[in-house]
Amino acid sequence: MDDLDSNFFSIEEFGESVTLTRGGSSHTMQALYDAPSLDGLDIGSSVDAIAHRPRLFVRASALPDGAPRKGDLFALASTEFHSAGNFKAVDFVFEKDGVVVYRLQEAKG
Repeated sequence: MDDLDSNFFSIEEFGESVTLTRGGSSHTMQALYDAPSLDGLDIGSSVDAIAHRPRLFVRASALPDGAPRKGDLFALASTEFHSAGNFKAVDFVFEKDGVVVYRLQEAKG
């Protein structure tokens, strides 16, 4: 976990600060955002069958009560790698190393 904190979640390295809104409360935490791109790929007619959703990696210990939830709302600021956006968690995986990987969709409104 120390390596994750000092490298991947570090704002000076790969991480960024995001805001989680849940139940009327906001929590700021460090995270790693990943948005798979289809640019330059020739995948033919199967593109409708493939889900390419952005993902957000956070430490479970940074979450309220240490628990991820479907429906969590995340606000990301603009960086050199992506524009600002608001996202809703549609699913998540709780990894054994204490990292939660959220699968996101763009939040409407």
